[in-house]
Amino acid sequence: MNAPFARPVVAPERHRFNQAEVQAMAAAGLLDQMGAFEVLDGDIIHMPSEGGPHLDLKAALNLWLARTLPASFSLVCDGTLFLDETNLPEPDFYLFDAALRPSQVRGPDVKLLIELSDTSLRHDLQRKADLYRAFDVQEYWVADLNAHVVHRHGAAGWPAPAVPFATALAPAALPGLSIRLADFV
Repeated sequence: MNAPFARPVVAPERHRFNQAEVQAMAAAGLLDQMGAFEVLDGDIIHMPSEGGPHLDLKAALNLWLARTLPASFSLVCDGTLFLDETNLPEPDFYLFDAALRPSQVRGPDVKLLIELSDTSLRHDLQRKADLYRAFDVQEYWVADLNAHVVHRHGAAGWPAPAVPFATALAPAALPGLSIRLADFV
């Protein structure tokens, strides 16, 4: 006997949002309650608010990078990186050739991308690392604010062994530049 309202079994489908759809939702105020978010593989990901150590290190590192980088490089702090129509991450920092505008930057143009991580370490080391590698980001650092180590990804491997904040790090694209995160915490 058939139930009067029987419907065929249908698997739910995932809807991947693209840049235009996300911008339209934001313009309509549909994302206002979310706060900060990024789009990864079409998924809208809520980003938790930053804790004190995260915010303190970001401010200090931003100031230092802005003062130290050669004029041939540009820096974006907390800005969208347009990898493609369905991948719009919001990294803490990314550096690229100053000849490009930020809206023109794509994965291979990113010389160094830095995420500061206190609550999102697993996400940053897995999903975002895979994403940045797939889009040919040249070098990716995840600063683990809880363990005070930096997980490096790039020419030495994805990932290379983590190193303590006290270790002097030099981005591959900027061999004369050296930074110790321990100097900022």
